[in-house]
Amino acid sequence: MRPQLKQFVPSDLIESDDPELIDDFFQKLTPRKIWGRLARSAQEMMWEAVTDPLVREEERLISFYNGCINQSDSGGSIKLDEELSFPEGISDVNVHLQPGGYFLNRHQSDVLAGALYEAGGTIYSQGQSIKANESKAELAIRFLLDKMPDFKPQKILDIACSAGASSTPYARLFPDATVYAIDIAPGLLRYAHARAEALGVNVHFYQCDAESIEFKDASFDLVVSHNAMHEMSPLTIEKMMLESYRLLNAEGIALHQDVPLRNSQLDAYQQADYLWDYKYNNEPFWETYSNLDILSLMKKSGFSDARYDRVKQLGGSMDWDLYWSLR
Repeated sequence: MRPQLKQFVPSDLIESDDPELIDDFFQKLTPRKIWGRLARSAQEMMWEAVTDPLVREEERLISFYNGCINQSDSGGSIKLDEELSFPEGISDVNVHLQPGGYFLNRHQSDVLAGALYEAGGTIYSQGQSIKANESKAELAIRFLLDKMPDFKPQKILDIACSAGASSTPYARLFPDATVYAIDIAPGLLRYAHARAEALGVNVHFYQCDAESIEFKDASFDLVVSHNAMHEMSPLTIEKMMLESYRLLNAEGIALHQDVPLRNSQLDAYQQADYLWDYKYNNEPFWETYSNLDILSLMKKSGFSDARYDRVKQLGGSMDWDLYWSLR
């Protein structure tokens, strides 16, 4: 239904090259309102579908997490910081309408935020026909090894790791490397640690702000992030790039992957269409990210050779944007 909505927009508006005018028209257009209500309801129903079974299994998930804390079979670890403050603009928002948001943290063993994140993301991807031939981290690794077949990082940092699905492939595909993963949300990290332990993969999870990361200068061979920037403020992204540069050794590589959303590559109608996620799907930084010059931020942070590639996922169901550079 969404593609057909364009036929209702007057040609002079489309030719105006003004996304705000088109968006104003959308707000009054009945077919657009119907589609928007259906899209929002579908998102809400998705969360209802995953929340009920996860709540029923919550005690088992908590028990497994507590067992991982007492004994790690894989050698992984988790370190939380109860004094860490959460960033405004995201901590009080249920991003993607996820119940409780990323910062759901009701008790010291709460893993529900991470469980919801992974389960909801899986269903959403299936609904968007995004095939599971390759994860975002696996795509990034494939890209790096295509460029540098002999690249064998010994220390890897995954920034804003969320529920840990982007962290474990690095430990699995670079078995000689030590993998660290940070996020600011404790419920995501607890689940990520339990998830890695369930997979038998060695990852060290830290609760840490991407703006100020506790590791020493030149600590890593590879610093990455996955689908994180569109959920960060421009200031946080800028500081994350500065930290990426600081943390890499002289021959290190930074790679930051995210959704293929660049307003500079879209016409006015497409820009207005994508504003729906910002307004109605709780994506507070969706619009600012789409206009942000990531390469300029990287170069400003010290990455003089910063590059951009759009890479197709195996199976061809999705493209992802990669911003990367040698130190």
